[in-house]
Amino acid sequence: MKRLAYLQQQNPHWREEADLTRYFVDAAHASIAPAVCSTPLLAWIAYGEASLWRMLCWMGLFWLVEWRLILVIRQCRQHDTHPLSVYQYYPAVRDCLLASSLLWGGCIWFMAPVQPDPAYQMLLLLWVAGIFALLCIMMAACRDIHVLFFAAFWAFPVFSLLNGGKRLELLALLGVSIYLLSQWRFVRGFQQTLFDTVQLKHANQNMMDKLVEMHVQATMQRVSLEENRQALQMAVAEGERLLECDALTGCFNQRALRRQLDKYAADSIASGSSWSLSILDLDHFKQVNDTFGHQAGDAVLEQLVQKVSQLLPDGLQMFRYGGEEFVVLAPAMQEAELAACLDGIRQQLAVSRWEALPASWQQTISAGVVACQPGEQVNHCLQQADLALYAAKHRGRNRICLASDLVDVPLKRFSHSS
Repeated sequence: MKRLAYLQQQNPHWREEADLTRYFVDAAHASIAPAVCSTPLLAWIAYGEASLWRMLCWMGLFWLVEWRLILVIRQCRQHDTHPLSVYQYYPAVRDCLLASSLLWGGCIWFMAPVQPDPAYQMLLLLWVAGIFALLCIMMAACRDIHVLFFAAFWAFPVFSLLNGGKRLELLALLGVSIYLLSQWRFVRGFQQTLFDTVQLKHANQNMMDKLVEMHVQATMQRVSLEENRQALQMAVAEGERLLECDALTGCFNQRALRRQLDKYAADSIASGSSWSLSILDLDHFKQVNDTFGHQAGDAVLEQLVQKVSQLLPDGLQMFRYGGEEFVVLAPAMQEAELAACLDGIRQQLAVSRWEALPASWQQTISAGVVACQPGEQVNHCLQQADLALYAAKHRGRNRICLASDLVDVPLKRFSHSS
């Protein structure tokens, strides 16, 4: 870690340099097979012209260097998990390639003809120049070995031409010098191009990482906003439910009743069909409060809501109208159907056990049922149901009375607690 921190401090572009080093190692690995295969071809060209023992000596040294290069590159690839590993094996790879370059340049001496042959020497020189061009491409990524590479490759060819060359060889030397200058300029420019390409790749990668991070953050924020929206929606729904719920019994209150009455009235006008509602009341509820206390009365109201809610068919709703009076809405039932349904519930309640009351106490209910016609005012429907309830009380309680069965309005009105 200390070495990495030092590397970051000394070279701010160490990541780009590491990528170029990897490129150099990959290129060196790719060059092994062509180099090993080309040496027999070069020996075939030199066969009959050069000394056999020199050729065998050169090929042995060259293959030994290439074998060493294979081992170093294999180790480098096995441990290439961190940029520092790249720098750890880079010197060994570089040394092998410099040794290989020295052998390529020295092949002019190893493959030198036994008898002077200018045409063969020029062919050998062109071969070396071609190999040099390929190695320049391969080594362009690492600028710190350019001078060593040029010197190692061309040291012996230039020395050989200067020392024993004639006019043709000197002209070739002049061409080689011009060629070296052009290659030098190409290698320097190509290395910078590679560096800029790698730097652009890192910049693009950093941008993609930031975009991915922004996308992840935006997704998390969107999920959080959606969760907050759902929580707020649930809180609003819960608030509306609490506003429309009776605090004691838990059933819907008068606020919810008014909203549902208006809705069913509008639906009735749209469909042209009638619907029904009922007002039910606990019989002798005042005696419950006076005899057993208001807490017992509250418990009876809670149990009433629980029992009736369990017995009501699906689609029917129960609302607390006030005191011990409750309203049941049946948007899909006729008057007689609702009356029959409530009469069954009435019979079950008459034989039910009430926890807050003695076992011998029989708690009954009375109810009035009315059919609501399309366009009829809901207040008028409630008034008719209330009159039917009074009629049920007048006729002895513990019964269901239909508003359509009323001939005249009862002269005597009973209190709601009676």
